[in-house]
Amino acid sequence: MKVDIRDLQNKLKIDKKEITKCAKFILKKMGEGRAELSLLFVNDSHIKRLNQKYRNVDSKTDVLAFSMREGHGLPGDSPILGDVVISLETAKREARKRRISAQKELLLYLAHGILHLLGYKDETPADRKKMMSKQKELMEAM
Repeated sequence: MKVDIRDLQNKLKIDKKEITKCAKFILKKMGEGRAELSLLFVNDSHIKRLNQKYRNVDSKTDVLAFSMREGHGLPGDSPILGDVVISLETAKREARKRRISAQKELLLYLAHGILHLLGYKDETPADRKKMMSKQKELMEAM
């Protein structure tokens, strides 16, 4: 299992060892013991540019996931999952609103992004319910 982390922001200090440990835990729980994952931590303006470029949505967001197993990416049995991009500026702001730690909010985004890479969707109410249930299960297990 391999987790590559790049931190391009200065809004929140991150513990790369802890994040790697949590990402590997989630991957193992999801049956992806040999997976390779890339994590990119950015600020709101950076994630807004990515959201505009790749989703044609002109707004910031909390997390983006770019799967290498969907579309014309790699075969489904490839260990390379893809990239999860997280706005730590959003994580910090939302954590304050929800009165939880920024670290917990970050881990929530991490789980959410990995689930997207594994094919979970949240566009319809039924899909969202399934994804939120799995996300809650993962968060409670951490």
